[in-house]
Amino acid sequence: MPDQSFQHILDLLLNVILDVMKSKSGSIMLTDGNTPELTIKTAKGLKKEIIEAARVRLGTGVSGKVAINDIPLYIDGVNNNRRTFIDDKDLIKKKSDHSFIIPIRLGHGAIGTINVNAMDIPQTELAEKHKMIKGIVSKFYEHLIQAEIKPSHHTPPSQLYMMNIFREYNTLRELRIVFDYIFQIITDVSGLQKKGVFFLKNKESNYFELVLGYGFEALNYNNLYEEVVPSIQAKVSDSANFMEIFNKAELSLKTSTFFKEKFIVVFPMLSPLEKKAAMGQLILFNNEKPIIEKKQKLLLKDICTRAAETIYTSNANQSFRDFTYTDSLTGTYNYGLWWKRLNEEFSRIHREKTGNMALLLLDVDRFNRINQIHGYYAGDQMLRCIADKIVICVRSNDIVGRIGGEKFGIILLQASKTSTLMIAKRILSAVEKISLEMRLKIKDTITLSGGISAFPVDADTPETLIEKAQTALISAKIMGGNKIKLFEHMEE
Repeated sequence: MPDQSFQHILDLLLNVILDVMKSKSGSIMLTDGNTPELTIKTAKGLKKEIIEAARVRLGTGVSGKVAINDIPLYIDGVNNNRRTFIDDKDLIKKKSDHSFIIPIRLGHGAIGTINVNAMDIPQTELAEKHKMIKGIVSKFYEHLIQAEIKPSHHTPPSQLYMMNIFREYNTLRELRIVFDYIFQIITDVSGLQKKGVFFLKNKESNYFELVLGYGFEALNYNNLYEEVVPSIQAKVSDSANFMEIFNKAELSLKTSTFFKEKFIVVFPMLSPLEKKAAMGQLILFNNEKPIIEKKQKLLLKDICTRAAETIYTSNANQSFRDFTYTDSLTGTYNYGLWWKRLNEEFSRIHREKTGNMALLLLDVDRFNRINQIHGYYAGDQMLRCIADKIVICVRSNDIVGRIGGEKFGIILLQASKTSTLMIAKRILSAVEKISLEMRLKIKDTITLSGGISAFPVDADTPETLIEKAQTALISAKIMGGNKIKLFEHMEE
């Protein structure tokens, strides 16, 4: 799992648990899987110097003992009724410690604790709250295990896999994991079907964009966005009521056959700055009218509030800085940003009157046949894997973009055609193994065709550089594919 995604989910997990336990401070401590020392990975309400200085070896101190024994612990410093494995010397403030420590174990070997400080709940409610937290943490485990499996190893499931409804609405791949986790928790707590869509509001246009969908067929995406969403938005009250339920019959739908569910449930994600304004929505579809108890509703509201804060924080930290420029499927640049970067590099070289670059265009051979045999979901997974292989094979300063359906463009700075050819061959070799990694039973090995051109030897403008590389790519295709061709002037 990408580190930043993992951090976002840890932040969200801690915030939700602190809300449930009515606490304003706490932390999650983990080992790194290699050393027996716990450090704070995320915290709220703690001073920076405390977070940085906190170090606990497994088997020592309160957190170290809870983690190694895998037993939750409630501590009230005034009360002597504690677990036998905790001594007075383990407590920092013997007369005032009032906290709940929950063990946590991750799939890659890391273990640790969730530490909730100064809770505002009576001890009589502790068992019920602990049961609720166990459910949230359990879902965290399940999601983490799923998220840590490479996309290529996921078997095409069912009803629950996430896809972007429109390619022009983009999100960074790393934040998909966070949205998945939010979706899983909310559907589990509410008991609703795992079918729905996420929307985030564009600050500039004030329209809901960034569509992430679960459980819908691709053919129905346009109807969903163009017809269902406006109908729902027209019904949603202006006040920030949490969780609104609509009967399908109430909505003015021209086309009603593409989903059978009778009820639609809207969960707003309220902006941390404007409490009455929704910065996003999760819309779920359900066969029966949901009956959600008051306690469930309060927990769902907490989850949605913390989800909004997580998303908002990610935005403030520029996790969405390439929002409109990132290819939603592969996480590489889309054509708009890729073309912009190509022009910028041309301008820089012209301005400095020194330097060169090469362009490599790659196209997946027989991709339509793979889609037809294995389905579009498998095709999308394959494109993600290919993008990952390309990024691994190129240099950190090279510019990778998905510039067409199954076409990738790589801008290689300060590179010759010869050095680019070496990188291209490395990519071809890496891609050959993808079918085995994805466990696809296909007769032909997955291959790419490529074309290479260079500036200034082949072209003096971005347009002609692309044109020359495309000419070489077509030559490689004509020769049967699985080849990289250098542009040669005799091909014009």
